[in-house]
Amino acid sequence: MPLIDILIPEEIGPVDECVVVTWLKREGDSIKQGQDLLIIQAEKASYDIPSPATGTVSAILVQQGEVAKQDQPLARLEVSQTDFAPTPPSIEPEPATASPSSPPSQVRASPIAKRLARQHGIDLTQISGSGTDGRITEKDIQAIIEAQAVSAETAAPAKEVRASPIARRIAREHGLDLATIPGAGKGRITEKDVRAYLDTLQKTQPEPQPTQPAAVPASDQVRSVPMAGMRAAIAQRMHQSLQDMAQLTLHTEADVTELVALRDHLKQSMPVTYTDLIIKASALALRQHPHLNATLADDMIQLLPDIHIGLAVALDAGLIVPVLRHADQQSLADLARTRTTLVERAKANQLTADEYTGGTFTVTNLGGFDIDAFTPIVNPPEAAILGVGRIVDKVVIHQNKIAQRSMLTLSLSFDHRLVDGAPAAAFLQTLKHHLEQPTELK
Repeated sequence: MPLIDILIPEEIGPVDECVVVTWLKREGDSIKQGQDLLIIQAEKASYDIPSPATGTVSAILVQQGEVAKQDQPLARLEVSQTDFAPTPPSIEPEPATASPSSPPSQVRASPIAKRLARQHGIDLTQISGSGTDGRITEKDIQAIIEAQAVSAETAAPAKEVRASPIARRIAREHGLDLATIPGAGKGRITEKDVRAYLDTLQKTQPEPQPTQPAAVPASDQVRSVPMAGMRAAIAQRMHQSLQDMAQLTLHTEADVTELVALRDHLKQSMPVTYTDLIIKASALALRQHPHLNATLADDMIQLLPDIHIGLAVALDAGLIVPVLRHADQQSLADLARTRTTLVERAKANQLTADEYTGGTFTVTNLGGFDIDAFTPIVNPPEAAILGVGRIVDKVVIHQNKIAQRSMLTLSLSFDHRLVDGAPAAAFLQTLKHHLEQPTELK
């Protein structure tokens, strides 16, 4: 009986790797076409993978908790001859002049391979794939791109290299020849191009042989957890953030006694939280300080017209940041409803890509864990992130008198390449004003 491989479906989009969360069928179990076979965890979400045909699970090739690559078979399915439709044999046509309207033959390629081929003008029909059943993989396309680069380098005459001043300085400091660096910015080499080239050089350098670590005693029962899926995506983004940005964190303390009173009053008629009030205050402050609602692209600071605030939500698998769009234009009640819905969908693993991408500023609240001040890491490509601590009662001097007040510590991390310390501090002052005098937040 024919065997077919179960792969990561192309319909879920480009996925370099995934973790098998659970198998819903065991080896030897029968399954119908369209019935869910397993659940995988990709970079930002989990997916139920249905069976492409009716048959019997012949072999499970990737166990629960293990990592699978894009073109790696997850399992094999034994299907009956009647349910298996083999590809009909091709018939050689009579030699004829090619017609522009003739449809191209079906090409099997991974989503990443298709995207790379499209970006570099590569004809997939001229490539023999190295993947399963001749499927064209990312590695196949990268090999062609590298070969084209070598060919172009040996054939092209020397010409003037266009590069930004920052790119030239970095190249000079590292002794790099700008002519060897590919430019993505319309032929103009940017800072990002040079840093990417440096990263490539570092990865190709031979690594020093590590010393043999001491053997772990068997009694310690060490358990290994794969760094993949959402956890791997978070690790990569946080490393990229600290590596690419000049991050600085400012802290300030706000007297939120009036905010506490406002929230106590409002919650009688709507389920508003302190996070909702802080998001609203942040959105109003960003209106007055647009340099905090910005991003850096090709050595240009882009001030973004819309204020889309992301809220960091902790999940068992990691962290995800659903986005409240046009937060400055929403009423407090609308913000509270939107935030509630997004958090519930995030915890149920039901967010769509549109709901966790496109943020321009992020708020992360650790007050529920009795944290006062911390150093949040900027969520690239944004310019800043606000860390919110706990509200704690303190004895302070208020209006020249000793009084007990509700105090809140705010921590603002920002990219010093886009924003200097004084403008960032001014943003915190404005935010503090909205929280201490919260009449505009209603």
